[in-house]
Amino acid sequence: MKNILETLKKKILSLVLALMMTLGSYAPAKIEIASAPEKSERSVRILSQNLRCNNDLYGFVKNRALFVSEMLKNYEPDSFGVQEATETWLSLLDESLGEKYARVGEPRDNAKNTEYSAVYYRTDKFELLDEGTIWLSKTPEKFGSKSFLASMPRICTWATLKNKETGFVYTHVNTHLDFLVEYTRSKQSEVLLSKIGELQKVGPLVCTGDFNADERDETYEKMTAALDDSRLLAKETESGKTFHNYGRGDLFHKTAIDFIFVSKGTEVERYKIIKDTVDGMYLSDHYGIMADIIF
Repeated sequence: MKNILETLKKKILSLVLALMMTLGSYAPAKIEIASAPEKSERSVRILSQNLRCNNDLYGFVKNRALFVSEMLKNYEPDSFGVQEATETWLSLLDESLGEKYARVGEPRDNAKNTEYSAVYYRTDKFELLDEGTIWLSKTPEKFGSKSFLASMPRICTWATLKNKETGFVYTHVNTHLDFLVEYTRSKQSEVLLSKIGELQKVGPLVCTGDFNADERDETYEKMTAALDDSRLLAKETESGKTFHNYGRGDLFHKTAIDFIFVSKGTEVERYKIIKDTVDGMYLSDHYGIMADIIF
């Protein structure tokens, strides 16, 4: 009985804090994010985070942007991809991260509160060689296009980066597949993989994103036929769901739906699910994921 009461107390407190945040009447005195694991000099740190585009009962964007920014500063990825990134989100992240990071990417359409699947990279370490965005449709070059029964236009964005000291080049691709039906995601993954095939001619590649599919789905099978799942390669790794719906759980997926895929033959030192909270509040309705990669 005591455990049940403690659990209920925590849930009530979390809801009260969430409501205060949404109304703008609460801000943490100090934002504390768990320490990030150390990164070896040989590895490239890649991160992916679905931001949850909207303000809602479980988190006001302006506050959560502070949390996410502190997490990013702590983990200090070489490049990272974000999903559900509205212009409000991007402006807040740009302001917080400053000149250390630059980003590439186009909006998926001209709708109000449209979303980006932007890629950010460290400007102190990397030179941008190439970047672009395509639509995961029958007409990938057509702005705002959608196909395959998609609920909305879906995109992938990439940045090809050159290490300023070593000259090493890799490409970071970032995407967000549709949520409605597996047929749509499977067809979108084919368009995505076609572009990835072109980009891998330049050098090794990572592909981050919210795939809205777990390891049982055809989308995952197609992705892992062409690329490797960093979680399965990592010497130090962990398993678990990545969509948690602000701690309320995921009834539709058995495993993670956010992935960091890497070119075949890539070595992965570490894979981590980032479960940081601030005063019990989540950064998003998805956990972030991180991989330390040696190409």
